[in-house]
Amino acid sequence: MSTSRPRSRLDSVERLPQAAALFFRHGSPRLLAAYLLVLLALRSWHGDLALGDLGAVLGVVIYWPFQEWVLHIHVLHMRPLRWRGRTIDPLAARTHRAHHREPWNLDFVFLPRSVIVALIPVNTLVWWAITERLGVALTGMAAMAAAALLYEWIHYLTHTPYRPRSRYYRSIWRGHRLHHFKNERYWHAFTVPWVDTLMGTNPDPGTVESSATCRNLDGRQ
Repeated sequence: MSTSRPRSRLDSVERLPQAAALFFRHGSPRLLAAYLLVLLALRSWHGDLALGDLGAVLGVVIYWPFQEWVLHIHVLHMRPLRWRGRTIDPLAARTHRAHHREPWNLDFVFLPRSVIVALIPVNTLVWWAITERLGVALTGMAAMAAAALLYEWIHYLTHTPYRPRSRYYRSIWRGHRLHHFKNERYWHAFTVPWVDTLMGTNPDPGTVESSATCRNLDGRQ
């Protein structure tokens, strides 16, 4: 399982302050951070915290890890489809294939900004539909934005030379490296690695054949 990488601007990222400085030089993290700050400001201005706010946060905490797993398999690893003479190949899937080809290229590590922009109104409409309270909706939207920013940060960190300190982060780091360099058919979870165990995609690496298409998803059979 080779994880060698070319020398790049990542070589200076060995400590968290260095990692954070490079992280926020990129547009997607800045966009998510700005979106989160706006939502937090609106929630603070609205006031009137209630039990429903806690429910919204808990709902996101439960929902987010499973949607990571589902979207990773069914959207990010989606193959181009032909339908009525047209090719359906979402930007997120194209970017993810490039990410597997060049896992150390930060241009492909982050969610495309256009995808984030498209999901902002979706986030708004979903929370507007499931709750009648503006405050709770703002809390839910902020929780989703925070989860997305956390995902971007941890995913980015696994593609830097920064070495895991905590046992929890080590499990994320190990699973993601296995996904990229052992077999792309497994280890789809991210911020909550045990979702892979629950969904049957966390096998003993010693029992899994090394895939020839980890770096070339276009070559999958």
